[in-house]
Amino acid sequence: MVIRAVRGADEPAVTAPHGDGALTKRGRRTRARLVDAATEEFAERQYLATSVATIVERAGVSRGTFYTYFDSKQDIFREVAIELKRTMLTVSRSEASGTRISLLARVERANRAYLATYREHARLFAALEQVATFNDELRAIRREVRQDFVARAERVIAKYQREGMAHQDVDPRYAASALGSMVDRFAYVWLVLEEDFDFEESVYSLTLLWARALGIDVPEGTLPRVSS
Repeated sequence: MVIRAVRGADEPAVTAPHGDGALTKRGRRTRARLVDAATEEFAERQYLATSVATIVERAGVSRGTFYTYFDSKQDIFREVAIELKRTMLTVSRSEASGTRISLLARVERANRAYLATYREHARLFAALEQVATFNDELRAIRREVRQDFVARAERVIAKYQREGMAHQDVDPRYAASALGSMVDRFAYVWLVLEEDFDFEESVYSLTLLWARALGIDVPEGTLPRVSS
């Protein structure tokens, strides 16, 4: 699925570059079409092999139209990366909402959502990993993609430490970052480097490792395996 550059009615108006003011409805549609085309190009070709020429060809617009809305390939890639970040944060927040559930169930649900979304957008993550090695701004966006998950995990770990349900001798921020990195890197190795793993077994194993690293009691059968 392509991440569509669509804004809600309550979001601020998108502005054109160079101080040209708010875009018209037609301008917003054209800009969104360019972002959609760029998303597809970056996913298929990756960053280095994509050019403004291939983006405008896919979008069906002229190069002049492209430069009405974006300054460069890097500029539009930043927009694609922000849309990806927005998608990941939406998933994170939706998984954090709802009724009270056990820590184990919370971890399982968060891992499942993260892996499912990463799998859906693996080619974009691959492009973002590529660009993050040589662009400071995009590296910061890549970092932000995981930070909401880590911050939420830190709060959950601290809460369960206060309640005596997790080890007390580990810093919750360090634990959340390390365990979040485990999930994030596992997703990269599986879905970008294409090592062969099963989705449900991945969710099961990562959740079990996550819980046991914190000293959370997981009696046998508490976390059932689900066949893919």
